[in-house]
Order: sequence, then C-alpha cells, then structure tokens
Amino acid sequence: MNPALFLSLAVGFATPVWSAEPPVMPATVIHDGGGVSLAPYLAGDEGSAREMPPSQQPAAPPQTPAVRAFPVASTRAGPGRLLHNPMPARLPGGPGTPFFVVGDDALSHAWLQHNAGRLQALGARGIVAAVASEADFARLRALAGVHLVPMSADALLEAAGIRVWPVLIGADGSISQ
Repeated sequence: MNPALFLSLAVGFATPVWSAEPPVMPATVIHDGGGVSLAPYLAGDEGSAREMPPSQQPAAPPQTPAVRAFPVASTRAGPGRLLHNPMPARLPGGPGTPFFVVGDDALSHAWLQHNAGRLQALGARGIVAAVASEADFARLRALAGVHLVPMSADALLEAAGIRVWPVLIGADGSISQ
C-alpha cells in the first residue's frame, strides 16, 4: 500500500467528526399568531433587534416619526382601569423587555408622570396606541423620557386579554397598571 495513501486514511479515521463547539440550533417557534415582530419597534438604540440573527431582522425598522403615519388609533381598547382580579394577569412567556402601552389622553399623561422614573429604571419601551399628530407624539415622548413608538396596539392588547391602557407588561409577562 502506498505510504501517503495509508497516512491520509489513518489521519482521516483518527480525526473526530464532531466539533468542540455545540451546534447552533435555530429557534423553535411555539406559537405564531401572524403579524410583525415587535422587537425592532421596541429595541431603541441598544435593544434586542441587534441580537436577532440577520435573517430574522427586518429590512428597515421604522426610525423616525416622519416615516410613520399619523393619526394612530387603536379601536379595540382605550383609556381605563384594569379590573381587580384575584389571579394576577400574565402574558405567557413574557416579552423579555418590559414595555407599556399608553395613549394621548389625560389618564395616560398622569400615569406617565407618576411612573416615569420607574419606567426609566426598568428600561421599559413604550407603545403609543392612540395619538393624533406628530406634535402630540413629541409631547408624550418628552413627558415619558423613554423610548416610544406610535403604533396601534389592538392585536397586542387583544392577545393579552387587555382592553385598557395605560398598562405595563413586565419582562416576565406580569401585567400591571
């Protein structure tokens, strides 16, 4: 037998076929209710959108209010109070990043003023579910002092079983007002 052929076969059989690095497995989707991922909207400057694989990142997440259409309206929910429930409300799985939903109404303004420090400390991101104009949105952004995005929250609130705002959804999925 040719020594070079024997050596290459011996090395080939002796080399392990596995890697020291564990294989990277794709994420398993447990439930997909359709729609668009909220991650790029809630990511802000240093958020989870950058942690997503490039194949899952949206081509161009909205960056400026000039791109968005005003007015923004959510028709299936509105300002109000969460009903007292002996079983705490929870969004299964949790979003991983705390976020809140508000509108451009007196109740939301008062809630933002009262909770601004807490929202900033949590690193919460906000969805403005109802706002008439870009100027009104800018006023809310200044009031909150945290990342906000204007968009309808109908599907999100319906999926969470919520019909009112303002509401905070914690990183673990806990729902509070």
